[in-house]
Amino acid sequence: MERLQRSILLPLILTASLPGLGCCYSITKGPANATVLAGSQARFNCTVSAGWKILIWLSNGNPVLTVLSSQGSVETTERFTSQNYTSGDEFTSELIIHNTQLSDAGKIECSIQQPSENNFAFLSVQENYYREDNRSSWVIVLAVVLSFLGIVLLTIIIVVVVRCCLKRRASTYQSEIRKVSTEKKKDGDLENRQRNGSENPGYLPEELWNTEQSPGIASLPSTSSKFTGPEDNLYISSVPKVRPQRRPDHPINPKKIRNVTLV
Repeated sequence: MERLQRSILLPLILTASLPGLGCCYSITKGPANATVLAGSQARFNCTVSAGWKILIWLSNGNPVLTVLSSQGSVETTERFTSQNYTSGDEFTSELIIHNTQLSDAGKIECSIQQPSENNFAFLSVQENYYREDNRSSWVIVLAVVLSFLGIVLLTIIIVVVVRCCLKRRASTYQSEIRKVSTEKKKDGDLENRQRNGSENPGYLPEELWNTEQSPGIASLPSTSSKFTGPEDNLYISSVPKVRPQRRPDHPINPKKIRNVTLV
């Protein structure tokens, strides 16, 4: 690129340097220092008096743009362009550096090919701290949000696990209580059965059985109505009435007869 620029600008410089072509003009106002952010535009102005023939812009000693009075601007790259203004006898060339880079920082020179007629300024290019800060801010915000979401998710998982454990423990406890109560109920029923014994549906009280089986004995007349008087030696003996105990394991003997002896 530099070779191409030099090959284009060299004939122009030589032409402008021929005797009788460049005299009696000068730079009336040179460029001023500028500080810009990387990626933005940088502008420099150079004003010359009437009679000028050629104006060359150099960046760090390298020609980047040439302006001819007869042809106008000769641009070799899209990043370096110019706008020209004429006011009376003076001509102003404005150099525009597009999308400035850190490598563009340095000396910006305006030359009209006259001895001691070069003016220069310095360009300072700074990093776009706003972009970097904005990017860093987004990274910080994203990290905070992700951390918060991770904490919330971990809390939800812990709560769910604890609730599941509590429910399982409660269900186990209730089942144990039911099991214990069932066993206690079974033990109580067994104890009641052992205490009361089993009922014998074929059991009949002895009085009812004797009445039904021996109606003649039940209808015997009272001894007091037949025997009266001084016979005190008359005794009526009978078998003492003893209520038989229940024998659930043995059936009642149907041939058992209650005997009554009269003397």
